Amino acid sequence: MSVSGPSDAECSPRGPPGDTGEDKVCAVCGDRASGYHFHVMSCEGCKGFFRRSIIKGVRFICPLARRCPITKAKRRQCQACRLQKCLDVGMRKDMIMSEEALQRRRALRGQRGQPGGQPGGLTAEQQELIALLIEAHRRTFDSSFSQFAHYWPAVRLCIPSPLGPGVPMVGSPVPPPPTEDVLPDVFSMLPHFADLSTFMIQQVINFAKEIPVFR
Repeated sequence: MSVSGPSDAECSPRGPPGDTGEDKVCAVCGDRASGYHFHVMSCEGCKGFFRRSIIKGVRFICPLARRCPITKAKRRQCQACRLQKCLDVGMRKDMIMSEEALQRRRALRGQRGQPGGQPGGLTAEQQELIALLIEAHRRTFDSSFSQFAHYWPAVRLCIPSPLGPGVPMVGSPVPPPPTEDVLPDVFSMLPHFADLSTFMIQQVINFAKEIPVFR
């Protein structure tokens, strides 16, 4: 897998609702941050370092028992402590976009400003937001719906149907009474509906957690 440049890295320049737009600092090294990257407000340097380290799978070794200070001036001195600091402040490995997702983003960016585009098309910011939502959906949505197997409705009940007006003759075999499917009482289904609603709300929350602006 090739390592993309800073312009292709996964990011969300805008912060949560209520963000004043003031200068932010990187949660890893204290340098000026460029936005939310991998779920954390961080600078371009730490963003690229985290992505390269995870993709390459390099195992760094700290010579000072992993107690090195990570600042703007010293962040290059110990890669092991810098990577650990990235993880400690909340950077998420699972938010590193796949090569396929990066190619889609590059294709969208390559279409900017090209002639023949429809007027009133999506802006660059809207296209990046769509790519972010698609990637979050891909990570949280189970297309097989296997998780719903635990939430099947209650089994239907079978009760005897009332006998018809005809009375069997004496000595003739009496056939078993016919049965019919009867749905359970509505009130008995309330716990089932509550469990299903809770599960679906949890799925929505898991999806929202993948989007930095919902933090």
